Amino acid sequence: MLLENSNQKVEKFVQRTSIVFCILGGLGMAYGVYVLFLQVPVVSLGRLALAFLLFLVFAAASYFFTSRYLKDRLIAELIHKPYIIVFSFLLPFLFLPLFYIPPDYPVTPLLRQWTDVAVQYEIDANSRPVDLSKSDLRLQIDREVLDAKSFREVGIWKSAKDTFGLDPGMTASLQWQGTASQSMLLILQSPPANGTLTVYWDQFRNVFELSPESPKQIVITRKFATPWAVGTLLYVSAYILIVWSLLVLVIASDGKFSLWKFLTRPGNFRILLVSLAIALAIFTVKLQLDSLQGGADSYIQGTQLARHEAVLRGQALDPWQYRVLSEYVAEGFIRLFQFLKVQDAIGFGFISLRILQNAAIFLLAFAVYHKISNSKWIALTGLFLLAGSMKNAFYDNDLSFNTYFDLIFYLLAALLILNSRYYWIALVTVFAALNRETSGLIPFLLLAALATEHMSMRKKLLPFIFSGAIFIVIFLGLRVLYPNRPLYIPYEIVPGYQMLTYNIARPFTWRQLFYTLGFVPVIGLLFVFDWSELWRRFFLIMCPVWFVIHFFFGIAGETRLFLVPQAVIFIPGSLFALKSLLRFRMVNSQSAAAL
Repeated sequence: MLLENSNQKVEKFVQRTSIVFCILGGLGMAYGVYVLFLQVPVVSLGRLALAFLLFLVFAAASYFFTSRYLKDRLIAELIHKPYIIVFSFLLPFLFLPLFYIPPDYPVTPLLRQWTDVAVQYEIDANSRPVDLSKSDLRLQIDREVLDAKSFREVGIWKSAKDTFGLDPGMTASLQWQGTASQSMLLILQSPPANGTLTVYWDQFRNVFELSPESPKQIVITRKFATPWAVGTLLYVSAYILIVWSLLVLVIASDGKFSLWKFLTRPGNFRILLVSLAIALAIFTVKLQLDSLQGGADSYIQGTQLARHEAVLRGQALDPWQYRVLSEYVAEGFIRLFQFLKVQDAIGFGFISLRILQNAAIFLLAFAVYHKISNSKWIALTGLFLLAGSMKNAFYDNDLSFNTYFDLIFYLLAALLILNSRYYWIALVTVFAALNRETSGLIPFLLLAALATEHMSMRKKLLPFIFSGAIFIVIFLGLRVLYPNRPLYIPYEIVPGYQMLTYNIARPFTWRQLFYTLGFVPVIGLLFVFDWSELWRRFFLIMCPVWFVIHFFFGIAGETRLFLVPQAVIFIPGSLFALKSLLRFRMVNSQSAAAL
């Protein structure tokens, strides 16, 4: 009797939830199609009606399909396999921020930001009267130009057909309200009078002194970003549609993915993994090349080559001068292609090195993720999360060889630690220290692992001391070899509290961090107690130090700087969450079998 009542409650819950999701899915589909495809510069009732019709059709069709074909399976999955529901909600939550592209500035006035403009004239008592023509004030919105006649008069104006007059000692203004275009231009002709002209534009205020000698023309430009509500609603719409589609796919297939089973056979999977790593490497490097200022060819032959040669000559700025390994490896690639008589040996050398770096990163990441999860599909999930993070981390970058070598050495160190190859960490430290000073945490990750081992204190400390001493010797040795290099000051912002203030106060920093890291850190930290003890120690050793150093001494908006904690800490943390759900599935299945 209790089981029957429970099933009835689940059935009612599924029915109500299906209705809600079908309505939300219909709204999401209609809104997404309207934002992406149906907008026009004027409000079109026909296109709005088309979007509404799309909502009705999608909502009705999805509810009919769900109630007719999926209802019983949904009830069964919710009772016996609730982890499938959780997976369907969790995976899009992890992936969507990394692959979501915000919409362009809206075309239709319905979605644009509202703006207020007021131009106030305050004329001195001893001044000559003001006589403005309608063309003395112009507001450009897209291709439309509004003159003073489009503004509302506030105060005592002496208005004629095409003129506005204001007597000495008087204050009056012209005001306009409406929807803003992405870029707006306010052009004012300064009247030959004494007084003050004040422009109020939303929360901004500009004051100009008026006199016969003041500049004849005042130009104010405003740029508007896509309203946050437009982007947020599109994001939520995409999330709902992906969750619903994933639920339908998983439930309709009943978990039988024959292609996946074929691909995960040992021989086939190795080919799949290597091919996938190379494909993702080419894809991410192509995006990086496209992001280079002025085009890849000119940038590589200009800025990139100049920085490369400065390091080789010992004339680069601090800290670039001390990141020698990556530049010597790059030089080796250039000479290899010169030996092979390739026409553009520099371009081929640089680009082929970046592709090999990314391929190595993906293969090492898969090895680490597979080791901690013991699941191929969970490891592949982590691999795609890392690829999504890397594709969004190209702001103001060059080819950044040392950054990606840093990521390689951290992943390699994590893999060696997982396999208890502790003394090999010393060899990794040699190359890592020659590559980048941020590798200084690798010996401490080793110490975290050694602390969990049941061995004498001497055996615990010896590999750590050895690796730490190697890093210190190389770190100091490079600075003895290349002393007194001038410090690089990015954007003329002094590292320290000034840099910290800049990073925290800059909205772009947080937006770029979101696009690069997404919700992966959030999901990982929510499940922190499902992490292994070793990874919790890794987190405490790496993340606070890493984020503090880079917020104090680097431009945090250059989010490639945070790929190491993302790949080594946060993505594994989210994979521990998936593994925990998988373990719940196994316990649930065993309980069902026992019944």
